[in-house]
Amino acid sequence: MLQYTMQKPRERDIVVGAQLVHYYQVDSVGPQKNTLVFLHGWGSNSPLWFPSTLSLAEKGYELIFIDLPGFGRSQNPQKPFFLEEYAETVAGVVEKLEIRSPIVIGHSFGGKTAIRIASKQMVPLSGLVLVDSSGLPHTSFRTQVKIGIAKTVKPIFSIPLLQGVRTGLLRLSGSDDYVAFPELRETFINIISEHVTEELSRIAVPTMVIWGERDDNSYSPVGDAAVFQKNIQNTHIRIIKNAGHYCFLDQQQEFTDSLSSFVESIHV
Repeated sequence: MLQYTMQKPRERDIVVGAQLVHYYQVDSVGPQKNTLVFLHGWGSNSPLWFPSTLSLAEKGYELIFIDLPGFGRSQNPQKPFFLEEYAETVAGVVEKLEIRSPIVIGHSFGGKTAIRIASKQMVPLSGLVLVDSSGLPHTSFRTQVKIGIAKTVKPIFSIPLLQGVRTGLLRLSGSDDYVAFPELRETFINIISEHVTEELSRIAVPTMVIWGERDDNSYSPVGDAAVFQKNIQNTHIRIIKNAGHYCFLDQQQEFTDSLSSFVESIHV
């Protein structure tokens, strides 16, 4: 496991479109090469990245970690968000901080958000890294049950007396993501109902796809890595053995080496 004893990330808040967004910043050591912007997955937060990424500041990279709206220390969305609003929020942070041509690294839902930013060229990017990214449609029975129940139980069990029944059904179906963040239920349905397959061919920046060999997440099984590689031009792929959906935690050193090699290739 990596040990990080380098500088402690500074915490900041910024307002983007009336949305209060929390982020962490680490300055580069020595002349700055580029800025790396990290986007976490659904239900997660920025500090999860720290063990495997803070060492990159020692190699000349400024690091920005954004708590996506509704997670970490960022404000909950004032209305149900779609993928577009998340992408616009991240783009707004990049613009307000005057970050020039960053490399965006997104895990799971963060990867899906990064795909939207890159495909629509919301801000100029130098590169893109997708880590166990979601975004592709899945028709497995398990996934469809989760999506179907999440959509169905809201109108049926809106009566307060039935709240416990609804929660039980969701947990039984495996829809824990829906249960854990009740204030984001509408947003969750919006996000899992939207796919970005057709956007992949519009990504023009160098891209790295990193995946845990044992990722069996319903929304990002390891087989998706090949689909991303096939449909995004100029793509490199790295499958990390003995790692699951959080490959950057399961095999920190290998993940760090892979990411470092990619961002260094872009800088050169």
